[in-house]
Amino acid sequence: MQKISKTKVLELAFTTGDVSGYDLSGIDLSGTELISVNFRGCNFTGAKLNSANFSLSNFEEADLSDCDLSSSNFAGANMKRANLVNADMSFSSFVGVDFSGANLTKANLSVSHLLLSNFENAKMSGAKLRQSDSTLANFSKADLTDVDAFAITFTGANLSDAILQNTILDKADLNAANLSGADLKNASMLDVNLKTSNLKNADLRGARLKATDQTRANFEGAKKD
Repeated sequence: MQKISKTKVLELAFTTGDVSGYDLSGIDLSGTELISVNFRGCNFTGAKLNSANFSLSNFEEADLSDCDLSSSNFAGANMKRANLVNADMSFSSFVGVDFSGANLTKANLSVSHLLLSNFENAKMSGAKLRQSDSTLANFSKADLTDVDAFAITFTGANLSDAILQNTILDKADLNAANLSGADLKNASMLDVNLKTSNLKNADLRGARLKATDQTRANFEGAKKD
């Protein structure tokens, strides 16, 4: 994989829009405006992508582990099967981003905007989602084991068949969320809003559950202690 400089990255981005397949490990692209650029398969390990605009760009199968992506705009980006292990993604916009099959183990997405994003089959164990806005996002079949999702907004989100063992969901807004078939064993769900949520066939054994509102919540077939 060929390593190129920041100058070359900017040149390619502004001429062809194609920077795919390069070694960009450790590069500093903070504060840049790189909209709709193809970074597919790039190695960004340890790079600085903070305070920048990467909206609509393609990071499919890119390695973004240990990167700083904080306070940036990635709205509409493609991050399918990307490696985001230990990435700092806090205070950023990921509205409408496709994270399907991505590895976000121990990533920090606190206070981030995840509206309408797709995390289907994503690996997210140990990640931080504190106070993030995940309205209408798709976490179907995602692994959210040991995630800290304190005060998260999951309004209308799809968490069907997701693994949420030992996850912290205290003060979460799960209004109209789909948790059917979800594994919530030993999760902490104190002061959560479950209004019109669907927990059909969910596994709640060992979970600490205290709802502020569970009007029309569906617990049909749910497993409880």
